[in-house]
Amino acid sequence: MTAFAELGLSEAALAAVERMGYDSPTPVQEQSIPYILEGRDVIAAASTGTGKTAAFLLPTLSTLERMKGRGRAPRVCVVSPTRELAQQISRTCMQISRKTGHFVTTVYGGTPYGPQIRELRGGTDVLIATPGRLNDLMDRGVVDLSETKVLVLDEADRMLDMGFLPDVTKIVEHTPAERQTLLFSATIDSSIQKNLGNLLKDPAIVEIARNGETAATVAQYIMPIANRKKQELLEAVLNDKGHERVIVFARTKNRTEE
Repeated sequence: MTAFAELGLSEAALAAVERMGYDSPTPVQEQSIPYILEGRDVIAAASTGTGKTAAFLLPTLSTLERMKGRGRAPRVCVVSPTRELAQQISRTCMQISRKTGHFVTTVYGGTPYGPQIRELRGGTDVLIATPGRLNDLMDRGVVDLSETKVLVLDEADRMLDMGFLPDVTKIVEHTPAERQTLLFSATIDSSIQKNLGNLLKDPAIVEIARNGETAATVAQYIMPIANRKKQELLEAVLNDKGHERVIVFARTKNRTEE
């Protein structure tokens, strides 16, 4: 089994790995980190919960030069489709940056602009953002992406599903052509290749999860049953498996109400 120390990460990044309690790299980390350290563009597909965030943050912060100075523009930009995902990435990034010495700023919608603008004007190394809020801040002249060395598009498939392609395209247009681009997604499908593939130069492909593949943590069952007995079966399944958090999808409004 490969160890993190064998992947070429900096001493600071390895100290962050130890701090976070990681034992050994996951498959997506083991395959992606060497490519990213080489400066290659990467398209990586892996299921949620497989360590994708650390797969791009560890090598990126491992090689990012430490700089000081008020008002410095971010050199790493991570774009994520939702506020919750941006917050999750931010938590991991701040854990790593405590060892690497980089400053992290996170911006997303649904919150006041003021604190985010003040933080950006103070200068940052890593900017984590949702597409809509990032474009708003760019329009206000607060965010400068001209110094971006690494652009990460996380959960790219979800960004396309949520209609963020125009926002993402605008963000990319404001970054230097000579950047490293990392595209992480649950799957690599024709939509990803068609809409975002031209953003990368000779990318290395890391495919841990294939289209339609279910995460290893999910158990799936099919139970053929007459419609009139579905309610009884559902109750039996919930009683047997437990039911703290459950989502039930039904075909029609009437069935859902029943």
